[in-house]
Amino acid sequence: MNPKRILVFLVLFLFIVRPGLSQQPDSLLSKVEQWKLKHLIKGLDIQVYADAYYVGNIGGSIPTSHTYEFQSNSPYINEARVNMFDVMMNYNTRWTRMTAEFRLGDQPLLLSNSTAQWTNYLNQVSLGFTFGKGLWIDFGFIESQLGVESSMPINNLLSTCTVGSYFEPSSVLGGFLSYTTNDEIWTMGVWAGNQFSLPDGKNIHVTYGLDVAYNPSDKLTLSFNNYMGNIAKSGVTYYKYLAFNNFYVTYNPLPKWYFTCQADVAFQKVSSTEKDSVRMGTMVSGLLGAKYYFLPKFAIALRSEVFYDPRRIFIGDKFSGKTSDFIIYGLSAGLEFNPVKDAYFRVQYTYLTTGDPGVKPFNEVLSAQPVSHYWPDYLRQCYTITTGLRF
Repeated sequence: MNPKRILVFLVLFLFIVRPGLSQQPDSLLSKVEQWKLKHLIKGLDIQVYADAYYVGNIGGSIPTSHTYEFQSNSPYINEARVNMFDVMMNYNTRWTRMTAEFRLGDQPLLLSNSTAQWTNYLNQVSLGFTFGKGLWIDFGFIESQLGVESSMPINNLLSTCTVGSYFEPSSVLGGFLSYTTNDEIWTMGVWAGNQFSLPDGKNIHVTYGLDVAYNPSDKLTLSFNNYMGNIAKSGVTYYKYLAFNNFYVTYNPLPKWYFTCQADVAFQKVSSTEKDSVRMGTMVSGLLGAKYYFLPKFAIALRSEVFYDPRRIFIGDKFSGKTSDFIIYGLSAGLEFNPVKDAYFRVQYTYLTTGDPGVKPFNEVLSAQPVSHYWPDYLRQCYTITTGLRF
């Protein structure tokens, strides 16, 4: 067979086989699979995030597996551990949306004394419907909007949060009605629900709140968030009314610079002094922080903080000494390296103090054995090494 005949044969073979090959994938997909491919997978987004850490105490010799007070994440010291392994799924269509987030590690188990153990691993799950452009209503276990600092270190200025963030109310079981303007400059929402999981018990009372965010540009965000309601535990004969107000600003004037500030003001009223030592009280907290990328993949971050709870409505009696003006000052600094996008390696130093040697809220564990290994102090210094990746 000469070369011309071979060429003609190959061309004819391709024309005959190609239509069959092009139809083969369609023929293998059922009607249901085609529908999923077109409608379900198209709106599905899955993110996986993992964060590991090591916290070392500076000064003294606190044993391994001791948890730090007021630590929202990375709670254990003197050993390398997994802070969290997080899987978030978002499904969006034109008229509906769904969010589910599952979390394992030290962070979700940090405040896990609730009788509803499923809340330890299910960080949020909600189903939403729209009534028009920008207007949504969501139901389910909803993550709180309060605070500029997230429980996920990758979203924060530094890996560990401030004392004020530690006491901010968390997820609620209820509904959230929100509206975003067409230009996406304003976002407003109201919600009502149950603070289902409390560190010291279960609460079935209804709480409610208001969220307002103003985004005049992608460089500036101003946000006000409010939380109110009876936070007393189930079965008690008294009420404990809390009004928690949060305001924060984020500003990113240049790609290398990022600034943030936050203020929290809370008021509490209790109907009985027999069940709660503080009948009325006020708490104020705040933070001020900045991050600067001095090289494309290297950044430094600084953060100052204050937590003022003169009537001890949040701090309670979890410290040695007595004072009518309980206050904590803090300063943190960190160095960050980003090898790729959404990956980091951080080293952080943190200094917290009450400024009064007679007020000692740090490093005190009342149930530890032997007790001689632990002692209270009015200041705390530590270093934190963290690494994380999100994809």
